Amino acid sequence: MKAFSKLVVMTLSMILAACANPLNQVTSDRYSESCAQAERSGRINIAEQACYRALVNVDLGNLGEVEKSQKMYNLARIKRQLQKFDEAEKLYIDSLAIEERQPQPSNERIGRRLAELAISYAQEKKYDEGAPYVERLYTSAIPYQGIERKTVAAIFYAYSQELPATAPGEVRNKLERKAVEMGFDPKTYRE
Repeated sequence: MKAFSKLVVMTLSMILAACANPLNQVTSDRYSESCAQAERSGRINIAEQACYRALVNVDLGNLGEVEKSQKMYNLARIKRQLQKFDEAEKLYIDSLAIEERQPQPSNERIGRRLAELAISYAQEKKYDEGAPYVERLYTSAIPYQGIERKTVAAIFYAYSQELPATAPGEVRNKLERKAVEMGFDPKTYRE
């Protein structure tokens, strides 16, 4: 009988461990809000720590892949601001992979990750490495609005100007045309 009781307790423990933990959800969300507040106030180092803790609580609480992807994306944005590009790029790529394997992938979330990767590579002047993400962003049919539209247009224009001469001219030209079509004013471009 003791062996049976131990088996029941172990089974219940494993089932509970596999379930999402609401306490970790609350904690993760609280850290995410702290991260956002610190970012808004310009305290990026504090934001990094809070976003990291939000991500850790996703794993501890088994909160799911979509939640993990979002917390990875948030942390990657902060890491990019801190110019920790290798760390940011890995987080973006891992988050993108999670988004792409969802049963119903979100084009908007995928597009945001593609854009952030393109920006990160551009900040490092690694336009060749960012080009595949820009190409995917270009072919996506996302109807960008507001600040996202301006950002994507600026990405297209920057890559049209900065891609090495080895890139086919038609690629650079189509990116420039698309940027202008999306409302980008080439006169405002600065390296």
